[in-house]
Amino acid sequence: MVRRWWRRITTPSLVRRIMLAQLLLLTLLWCAFLTYVLWESLRSPGLLGGTKVFDTVLAVADQLEDRPQARNQILREIDLALREDYGAGNDSNISTSLIVRSHGKVIYASEDAPLGVRNTRYDTNERVAVGDRFWRSRTARSPRSDTEASLVIPGDAWTFFIHINSRGYYVLPLLISLPFLLLPAWLSVRVALRPWSKVAREVAERGPQDLTPLQSMPKHEELRNMVDCINDLLARVRESAGRERAFIADAAHELRTPLAAMRINVEALQSRVADAHQRELLRGILNSGNRATRLVRQLLLLMRSETHTEAPLRPLDLTALVQERLAALSPLAAEREVELELDARDTAWVDGAREGLVSLVDNLVENAVKYSPARSRVEVDVRVTAQGVQLGVSDAGPGIAPAMRERVFDRFFRDPDQTQSGSGLGLAIVKTVVQQHGGSVALDTSAEGGLAVTVILPPGKPAG
Repeated sequence: MVRRWWRRITTPSLVRRIMLAQLLLLTLLWCAFLTYVLWESLRSPGLLGGTKVFDTVLAVADQLEDRPQARNQILREIDLALREDYGAGNDSNISTSLIVRSHGKVIYASEDAPLGVRNTRYDTNERVAVGDRFWRSRTARSPRSDTEASLVIPGDAWTFFIHINSRGYYVLPLLISLPFLLLPAWLSVRVALRPWSKVAREVAERGPQDLTPLQSMPKHEELRNMVDCINDLLARVRESAGRERAFIADAAHELRTPLAAMRINVEALQSRVADAHQRELLRGILNSGNRATRLVRQLLLLMRSETHTEAPLRPLDLTALVQERLAALSPLAAEREVELELDARDTAWVDGAREGLVSLVDNLVENAVKYSPARSRVEVDVRVTAQGVQLGVSDAGPGIAPAMRERVFDRFFRDPDQTQSGSGLGLAIVKTVVQQHGGSVALDTSAEGGLAVTVILPPGKPAG
């Protein structure tokens, strides 16, 4: 489970990318806001712009001049109040400092106050450099005595940044707000990507033979451009596939005549040759011609089944159709000493194209007969089940290994362990016809250890 979650987290995700971009934008906006606050704080006079604090400090210093202990106690309370509201504790590097002088001597100073900071003019905000530090300071003089009160605050931006960061003004709002923003951000991204998900579902539901344009035409410009590009690609693939099918169909059609002529000539020559060795050679040529003729016929069937994807479907009695095809294929079964057995107790109506269903039954039965050993049996059953109309064909041949049962539906693919000759198109034609009729086909092991093919087609209504 941990590995699955880790793979899910590390797998690139467009939703996660957009959310991270939103959070990064939020962080940048927050930094820009703090920069503005920092700049404004450095430009505005703030505490140094008022007069009430200076008047209060000077009044306390003048009125309690003869009581220094009480004076210092009250000044300390004022100092602590200023540091609490405008500073950060007792750290003079980031806090407001109060310095009171009388007759040039310091009578009160905040803890660690920068005593070297002196103004050149009274009641004026000045930026004073002391060593490598800058301070902002203002000094007011009492009109009744020689007492001076100075307020000193850090004057460089970095110190102020440390100050607001130490107070939690920078990180704390982000830590508090980000968890509450994650869910709205996720929901907003998911809602925004609904048109994208709709297009993705339509593409996922497409079959490999469906190259028609996508029906989803979103109004959003970016997604519409992508859909247009996909439709252009499908159009090019459709044209390429059409040219390929036309070429194969034309080539197969043109090959029928020379193959038929070769067969006739070889049979005529075979009847005139008396030498056994030469007759054996001619028999081999004839067998090769028969295989080539069957390959051409299967190519034509495959191209027709893929081309006529919109052929009208009419009510057909599958039981009667199977009986008809078994009767037509009985000579082939008798030649190979294979018995054909049909189990069909009820009529089974389907909506189908007769030509496609004929090629489906012929390929299944021919393959079963070809791969079955002599004096064996091929069982064909037709029945109506809860899933639909079921057509089953089972034999006692070598079967197909489970690892190969998906690949044998590919064109021209044959099980490497098969010893019988073939073109590798029979099951490809079967799957194409089944898909056109909205059915399914599955391979399994028969009771005799051979191959069992099960085709399920949607049920149809009897012909009116």
